[in-house]
Amino acid sequence: MIIIDAGHGGVDPGANGHGVTEKDWTLEVSLHQYHFLRKLGIQCKVTRDRDVLLTPERRAALVKQSGAKVCISNHYNAGGGSGAEVIQSIYSKSKLAKQAADALMAAGMPVRRVFSRKGTAGDYYYMHRLTGSVETIIVEYGFLDSAIDMKKLSIRSFRLQLAEEAALAAVKYSRGVENSLYVVQSGAYYAKDKAEKLCEELKQKGYEAFVRRMN
Repeated sequence: MIIIDAGHGGVDPGANGHGVTEKDWTLEVSLHQYHFLRKLGIQCKVTRDRDVLLTPERRAALVKQSGAKVCISNHYNAGGGSGAEVIQSIYSKSKLAKQAADALMAAGMPVRRVFSRKGTAGDYYYMHRLTGSVETIIVEYGFLDSAIDMKKLSIRSFRLQLAEEAALAAVKYSRGVENSLYVVQSGAYYAKDKAEKLCEELKQKGYEAFVRRMN
C-alpha cells in the first residue's frame, strides 16, 4: 500500500511562481499517480482528491492510519533555486529518497539535493514527525520561480512523467525490488477505439491492462 499526499490545498496555496499555484499542481500529479498505480494493480490512497484544506494533524493522521508502508508527499518549491529535492526523515536510511531522486534525474529533472532536517522535537517536517511508521518522503519537483525549471515543468506531460517515476520508485522500494521495474506494452495506436479494444481483450484473458495516452 502506498499513500499519496497532495501538498497544501484550500486556503493554503503553497508556493507561487510564473502564474502557477503549488496546490493545483500537487493535486494534479497526486491524482495522476493514484490512477497510474491503480491501473498497475497497486493499492494506493490519497490524502485529498479536491481543493480542500487539511490541517497538519489531519493530513498526518490520514497517512499514519492508512495502513501504507510508504507515503509520497508531493510539492513544488519557490524562493530561489533550481532542481528537484527529496526530503527524508532524520531516522530514514535514505534508500527510498535516493531511489526517488535517481528516478527524477533519469527522467530529465536535475536533482538539487537529497536531505533531512532536524527540529527541536525530532524531525523538522511534520510529515516525517507525525506519520508514525509510514516512511514518508517529501518530493519537491522543482522551483516555480525558476525560469530553468519552469521551462520543463510547464509541459504537463513532463510533470506527469516525473510523478510516475517517483511513484514507481516507491513501488520498487515497498516491494524490495533492487533493479528496474518493467512495464510491458502490447500495442500502440493512433485510434483510441483500437487501443481500448486491445485493452479489453487483454483483460478478458486475465492480464492487467490499461490505456495510456502518450503526448
